[in-house]
Amino acid sequence: MNLKPSTVCVSLPEVYSRRKLNALYREIPLKDTTSRLLRKYFNAMANLYGIIPLRKAYEIISAQCRHPVSKEEFLSFSEIARHECEEYCLLGADELYPGRKQTAPLDREIIDITLVDGDLNAYHEMRHSQGGKPYYIPDRAELLAFDDPFYCEPTPAADALLQFMERCLRLKHDRAAALLAEFVYAARCLDAGISEVMARLEGLGIHFRHRRDAERFCTLYQEFHNHMRLQCNRGYTPEELLSVHLPAARVPKSLSLGPNIKKALADGTMDAASLEKGLLDSPFHNERLRQSLLREITVSDGKTVHSVKVGRNDLCPCGSGQKYKKCCGR
Repeated sequence: MNLKPSTVCVSLPEVYSRRKLNALYREIPLKDTTSRLLRKYFNAMANLYGIIPLRKAYEIISAQCRHPVSKEEFLSFSEIARHECEEYCLLGADELYPGRKQTAPLDREIIDITLVDGDLNAYHEMRHSQGGKPYYIPDRAELLAFDDPFYCEPTPAADALLQFMERCLRLKHDRAAALLAEFVYAARCLDAGISEVMARLEGLGIHFRHRRDAERFCTLYQEFHNHMRLQCNRGYTPEELLSVHLPAARVPKSLSLGPNIKKALADGTMDAASLEKGLLDSPFHNERLRQSLLREITVSDGKTVHSVKVGRNDLCPCGSGQKYKKCCGR
């Protein structure tokens, strides 16, 4: 069924009082520590994935817990958790689309509350962007760290951006760290791009002294973003997703630049030549994917794209080590 974006507001489950919730939790055979752990998992999965079916969530939790809860206990907890006031919600297709038959409890989804806050447009956009991408499943400690929506993995790209803001923007460490946390949340959960980031800096009265500083910031932010775990990629970073070896039937025929990147190219806040170079230097599962992105840069920037001519007996640019004719050129 082809479901179009809806402007109808979502009716979320009633939020129960703490007293009523506690009474309901006492009726199921789960320790308080187990309930708290499940709640932490749900929050972390909403922050990392944006959308994940309870069936998949149960699979991950069961694999990571030494003493996993039974399916019946998990569903009992989930039924009560639907009425908690958290940063996630638990909804079935029957609640998202009026007239649909009742959804089986395990087929309900854990959804980041920002995706259904109002209409369903953000939810549909997220579902579309996730497509058939696999789930990134870290170990238990790493996954639970995403219980904090501002959690930032300690990557060299994040460190470089933080140091730049301290040095070139003359921000104190605490303020630079707080800004970095904002960037993390905006990128992971709100799909914010460089234009929104630059506007945020402008709104805070933070200005670049030289154009080269602004260009350097954009380059560092793009590198930071490429190593950010995004909901639209089901937890994978853009850099990782390009190197994930998907089954041939699930490899897309083309890739597309996001609207924020297109806007940044059009208004000049992102350098098209630098982006082209990054794409030419990066490994791709399929050379067609690289060329589709290069063509998009051409459209957004109005410049001629420099296609890479690959001979059939040359090594394939995807990095497989095989000849082009036996790999992406088939």
